[in-house]
Amino acid sequence: MVNTCQNPEIFKEMNNAFAHLPQGVIWKCQCSHWPKDVHLAANVKIVDWLPQSDLLAHPSIRLFVTHGGQNSIMEAIQHGVPMVGIPLFGDQPENMVRVEAKKFGVSIQLKKLKAETLALKMKQIMEDKRYKSAAVAASVILRSHPLSPTQRLVGWTDHVLQTGGATHLKPYVFQQPWHEQYLLDVFVFLLGLTLGTLWLCGKLLGMAVWWLRGARKVKET
Repeated sequence: MVNTCQNPEIFKEMNNAFAHLPQGVIWKCQCSHWPKDVHLAANVKIVDWLPQSDLLAHPSIRLFVTHGGQNSIMEAIQHGVPMVGIPLFGDQPENMVRVEAKKFGVSIQLKKLKAETLALKMKQIMEDKRYKSAAVAASVILRSHPLSPTQRLVGWTDHVLQTGGATHLKPYVFQQPWHEQYLLDVFVFLLGLTLGTLWLCGKLLGMAVWWLRGARKVKET
């Protein structure tokens, strides 16, 4: 599964990489974007849309190829699936740095993407059991929360209702006067400090000029 940019060369390199795998590949890709001069590999099936989380939950899933979006990574961790990331923009490169640091997968820069490199990375993730073990361990941690998301939602909703809106949880910024929210008090203070400093410097300069003129007159007399 993969989301990718609309670059014919990228499609070609990834398709060739998938062709090296003995496993089947489900590729999320709009059929209208598929280059007409690229022959789809026999083990690859492209679909316009798929229930990603449900598919990652399937026991036969061995690997997830992703752009490194936060939601995709969390879904992969939820189901204990190791990843190969091809980050494109935004927070994706930083997300994949964290994935690599935790040994949930590896990352490939888009500009360095070649069929041979991608094929080797995918085989590395599937053959090295440490990546799968790390992903499964993270899944256990994620799932072992004492309360389910539904229970947490109901609990916090009850808390807000019982406390009359939970004003004690509201950030102080919502209670600040408007001039504090826009930092006008800070601006006025800095403006006054600046004007005061300029006034003091002007006074000192005037006193210095007056003293020099007085000293000159004494010498002349």
